[in-house]
Amino acid sequence: MEESKLLLQQKALQDEASEVADELRLYELLSQAGEPVRVGSSALGLMVWRDLDMTVKCSRMNHSLVVQIASELMLHVGVRELKFINDTGVYNTDPAYPDGLYIGLKYKSKRGKDWSLDIWFVDEPERQPDLNHIITMPERLTQERREAILRIKNRWASREEYGKTVRSFDIYTAVLEENVSTVEQFQAWLNQRSMNKQ
Repeated sequence: MEESKLLLQQKALQDEASEVADELRLYELLSQAGEPVRVGSSALGLMVWRDLDMTVKCSRMNHSLVVQIASELMLHVGVRELKFINDTGVYNTDPAYPDGLYIGLKYKSKRGKDWSLDIWFVDEPERQPDLNHIITMPERLTQERREAILRIKNRWASREEYGKTVRSFDIYTAVLEENVSTVEQFQAWLNQRSMNKQ
């Protein structure tokens, strides 16, 4: 897909993401627990599929309130599936991330489109990488880099390993840190990274 089409597709998805947030009253609901912040590709203008990420900065972790918010979301007519994860205390095994509570949604929008939503509630927002990314990445996203990221993400979106062993942030790192600009260069970057880990 040529770059101009990818940019138009990205903008359309970003606009749809705002509609989904409004349909679900996300800002209103999530504000009960803290300050909701749109993060990830929808905040950075790097969307190639229907995925909306939100992180809620909480002054303290309130499990009961998050469960209440989850139950309100669950009752929305467009919500097909809801997943809850407690990633606090002994359950948080990754020292790079703060304790958090997670709500994942599968949602059919009023347009009839299927969406995935990832919502994290954290009480140490300064340790949450996605909040840092929306501060540090925008100034580095030139038109050329944005197009390279969209091109690579678009090609990788349908691959089985995407979202498992290869993530969006890997693409961002390759493009922004190593000047990768093509799908082939990204594959070579992955191969080199794999060899370095051995």
